[in-house]
Amino acid sequence: MDRQEVCFLVLLDLSSAFDTIDHKTIIDVLEYQFGLTDRALEWIKSYLLNRKQRVDLDNNFSEDCDVKYGVPQGSCLDPILFLLYVSQLYDIIDRHLPSSHGYADDTQLYVSFRPDCEDNSESTLAALEDCISDVRTWLLSHKLMFKDSKTEFLVIGTPQQLLKINIESVNVGGVQIKPVDSVRNLGSWFDKHMSMSVHVGKDVQ
Repeated sequence: MDRQEVCFLVLLDLSSAFDTIDHKTIIDVLEYQFGLTDRALEWIKSYLLNRKQRVDLDNNFSEDCDVKYGVPQGSCLDPILFLLYVSQLYDIIDRHLPSSHGYADDTQLYVSFRPDCEDNSESTLAALEDCISDVRTWLLSHKLMFKDSKTEFLVIGTPQQLLKINIESVNVGGVQIKPVDSVRNLGSWFDKHMSMSVHVGKDVQ
């Protein structure tokens, strides 16, 4: 904002991300992409594989079934395994955008530009939509559920700079996501002017 730029921020919603990790895929990623071998790899295999589950309804139990997806909840390994699982995703993002951020299953894309002419905002939005399309394709191919309609889109800038652009929505999987006035981002509330007034207001309630 000090450089008189506007920022597009998109927060992606990954539904039940930890429950959809494919065991075979994460083991292949650890072995062939990150070079995990021997006891370390066997330890991860023993942690993930050969798990079973069943349903209990009034002490009536279903047959056991194999658990082929997801990581056990509550472990410190959960976010680490997830980030390793989606590590290739950030290579895709880097081909489109200069900036992204991921914390466990929270993924956000952002790109800044000078709104001096209409072409700048339109080309930036097109690059963002192309990136989202490729990200969406990759996530779905890796069995990660992506909720298009729950994606959040925030346009950040000074009041003067925001007057120079006219962005009605961003296309996410055919769903038009309109800009919002504020979003919650890892516990903090961002508003379109980054005044933090929304965050302070929420915090003192």
